[in-house]
Amino acid sequence: MAVLKKEFIDRMAETGGITKKDAGRGVELFFETLMECMSENEKVMFSGLGRFEMKTYKEKVCRNPQGGDNCIVPEHKKMRFYASETLADKIEEMRREE
Repeated sequence: MAVLKKEFIDRMAETGGITKKDAGRGVELFFETLMECMSENEKVMFSGLGRFEMKTYKEKVCRNPQGGDNCIVPEHKKMRFYASETLADKIEEMRREE
């Protein structure tokens, strides 16, 4: 099950004891700042959580699954998230408890 942005903001407000408006603004500021850093090709690292960074993928030849024809996917960038060992360990621990 996915948590939608509105539900995330609601949970954040409840957990933090702040208004939904303030929580929403905090989420928006986080994403705005993250996108700004990504557009400048900066890595964003959070201790205990992980890091966000832009990764460049080289041009490659792929097959179109509908027609079977080859096509070229140009070089492009994607934002990637790499979880820290601390986060990965916590997730694994939570999975074992279920």
